Amino acid sequence: MRELFDIIHTNPWPFIAGLLVVILMILAENFGRGIQGGDGGDLPDFGICDGGGDGGGGD
Repeated sequence: MRELFDIIHTNPWPFIAGLLVVILMILAENFGRGIQGGDGGDLPDFGICDGGGDGGGGD
C-alpha cells in the first residue's frame, strides 16, 4: 500500500485524470437521462403523487 502511495505522490496526474473521467461520466449519464426524459433512473421519483385513498362509496 505504501508503494502505491509513493507512485501516486511522484506522478499524480494519471490518477487525477482517471478520477475526473469517472466523475464526468457519472454526471453525463445523470444529466443525459434528465434531458431525454428517461423513466429508468437510478433513484425513484417520490415527488409524483397518485392521490391515494380508498375512494369507496360505502353502503
